[in-house]
Amino acid sequence: MTLLLFALSCIALIGFTFVTGFHDAPNATAIPVKTRALTPKVALRTSALFNFLGMALTGLALGSVTTHWLTVPQGKTGLGMILATLTAAVMWGLITWWFRMPSSSTHALISGLAGAAWAAQTVGLGRFNPFSEPLTTFLIIPLVLVPLVLFCFSWAAVFPFYGLLQGTYPATVNRFSRIILSLANSLISLVHGVQTGQRAVVIYAVLLLSAGLDVAPTTYVISAIFLAMVLGLGTARGSSRIGYTFAHQMVRVDPLRGAIAQSSTALALVLLQFFLNTPVSSSHLSASAVLGSGVNQRFAAVRLKIVVRIIFTWVITLPACFILSAVLFLALSPLL
Repeated sequence: MTLLLFALSCIALIGFTFVTGFHDAPNATAIPVKTRALTPKVALRTSALFNFLGMALTGLALGSVTTHWLTVPQGKTGLGMILATLTAAVMWGLITWWFRMPSSSTHALISGLAGAAWAAQTVGLGRFNPFSEPLTTFLIIPLVLVPLVLFCFSWAAVFPFYGLLQGTYPATVNRFSRIILSLANSLISLVHGVQTGQRAVVIYAVLLLSAGLDVAPTTYVISAIFLAMVLGLGTARGSSRIGYTFAHQMVRVDPLRGAIAQSSTALALVLLQFFLNTPVSSSHLSASAVLGSGVNQRFAAVRLKIVVRIIFTWVITLPACFILSAVLFLALSPLL
C-alpha cells in the first residue's frame, strides 16, 4: 500500500505541475499578447522555455534540498496527506480555469495541507503541523500585503513615466514598451519556474522520505528536469481563458501601462523570491499590477464586477482547498 500511495502521489505531482503551467501561463503572456508585443504562439513558447529553464536550474542548484518549510509524518499517513493536497490543488486549478479566474496554486497547496492535517487529526491518525513557520508567513503577507503594495506601486509609477515621456511620439513609446513587455514575459516565466521547481522538489523529497526510499542528490536533479519538461509542456498548452479576464475584461491598458505593470510584477517576483524568500502568487501579483497601472485613467477603464469576482476567488481559494483536501483525506483514511 505504501508503494501504491507513493506512485499515486507522484502522478498527482506531475498533474499538479502540468496544471500549474497551464493555469499560470497567462500571468506572463496575457498583457504582451493584449498589447501586441508578442503573438500568442511566440508568447507561450517563450514562457514555456523560461519556465523549463527556471525549474531545471532549481533542480541543479538545490541538489540535496532541505524540507525546512514542509513536514509530514512518515509512512502512509504522510503520503495520504500529500496525495489529498495535490489532488485538491489540481481540482481547484481546473475549476478556476473553467470560470476564467486567476488563483494561486501556492495558497491552494498551503490550505490543502492544512485541511489534510486537520482530517488526519479528526480520524485519530495523529496531530501534525505541516508547516515549520507561522501561517501568517504563508498567507497574510503574500495574500494581502504584497498584492496591495504592488497595486499602489504600479498606480504611482504611471505618473512619472507619463511625465518623462510627454512630447515623445506615441509610436516610439509603444515600440519600447513592447520590448519591455517581451523581456518581462521571459523574466516572470523564469522566476515562476524557479518557484514551481522549489515546491515540486521539496514535495518529491517529502514523498521519498515518507515512503522510506533512499534519497540521493541525483534523484532531485532527474526529477526536477522531468518535472520541468512537464511544466514547460503545460505552459505551452496554456489557455487564454484566464488571461482574457484580467487583460481584457478587468481593465484596459495601453502598451506603456502594460509595460509598467509587467515590469513591476517581474521586479516584485525577483525581490520576493531571491532576496526575501517569501512564497507569493504570480497570479495575485500580475492581476494587482495590471489593475494598479490601469485604474488611474481618466476614462472608465475598470470593470468593478470583474475585480470583485477575482478578489472573491482569491479569498475562497483557502477554505475551498482546505475542504477539498480534508474530504479527500477522509475518503483515503480507511486505507491508512
